[in-house]
Amino acid sequence: MNRKSILAFLLLFGIVSMSGQNQTNKSIQNVFDHLVTAYGSAKSTPQLVVLTKKQKTPAYYEASPKPIIKVDATFYTLCKSFGKDSLNALSIVISHELAHYYNDHTFCSDFAFAVNKTDKAYANKLKSVSKNERMSLETQADYKGLFYAAIAGYTPFEIYAPLLDGVYKSYSLQAINPGYPSKAERKEIARNAQMKAAQLYTVFKQGITNKENKKYTEAITAFEEVNTYFPSRENYNNIGVVKTLQALQFKVLTSEEYHHPKRFLYPLEFDNTSRLNSKGTRGNDDTSQGHMTLLLKSAQKNFEKAISLDVHYVKAYVNLACVFDLLGNPEAAIGKIKELSTEQQKEVDAQRILAIAYYHAENEKKAEEIWNQLKM
Repeated sequence: MNRKSILAFLLLFGIVSMSGQNQTNKSIQNVFDHLVTAYGSAKSTPQLVVLTKKQKTPAYYEASPKPIIKVDATFYTLCKSFGKDSLNALSIVISHELAHYYNDHTFCSDFAFAVNKTDKAYANKLKSVSKNERMSLETQADYKGLFYAAIAGYTPFEIYAPLLDGVYKSYSLQAINPGYPSKAERKEIARNAQMKAAQLYTVFKQGITNKENKKYTEAITAFEEVNTYFPSRENYNNIGVVKTLQALQFKVLTSEEYHHPKRFLYPLEFDNTSRLNSKGTRGNDDTSQGHMTLLLKSAQKNFEKAISLDVHYVKAYVNLACVFDLLGNPEAAIGKIKELSTEQQKEVDAQRILAIAYYHAENEKKAEEIWNQLKM
């Protein structure tokens, strides 16, 4: 091979290697972004760093001086060995480290307990944490990591045990590491977390099914059970939405709403055709109206809690505006939407509740302008 051929080969090899690394980085970043969205926390997103040189462990979380999650790029090669479960495997490890971050675990080791003993400062910090406490924190990270990986759309439960075996083999880890959970203990932690997270995820999915089937009481029960273990903006918002939908069953459509159902469809509703037949026959009695008000006020608290967890959570503002309007306070509904940024106020759902609220606030001209813009 002459000099030109060698140079051409090296250039081609470099391009292929760079392309492969870019694809790895993209895959890791995409999974990371999906998981951050699933966690739905008001905390700022930790920095993601992909390390190209093989590490002693697949990933680890550093709490200070600033939160960073570091992922070994070569770990993705192991993930790809699981074929169709490659991203599921990747989600387990990244979600585990995110669980440490979102739950303020400042004294945690890496995913596989392969602590860098050359980092004396970090090693000394870990010495102050008992083995039982480490196991407790790792159990919580496994449990919550698996649940939120599932919420993000991955299927992590069945692949966890094979992945753990693969990690120990690929990184040549000791089955027993003094002061840390052994491989057997780690697998037991994973097994227990897997069962618990899978059970709760089943409850979550049942809540969604109940909501879609208009079994609102059952849906609320399911979401509240999930929220006991995983309180988040989404869970509080889900509970509030179902309570509001349940309250809408007691609302009688006015003549204007009856003749223009699309205009008066609250943004959290799928459709209001189920309420069309209730005109003049349902919800008129004091008991029904009282029950409707109680549900709406309870939903209000849920949406306000969701906003307190993340002041940038637009859905909760829109849903809270719907509740204010349904409670007969359209001015508060308008005010809530006005708290959003100019761009966020332009979103379709925000405009829809604004139009309804303006109409109920006797500003029919403004409502008509918005409806015309929305072509409704």
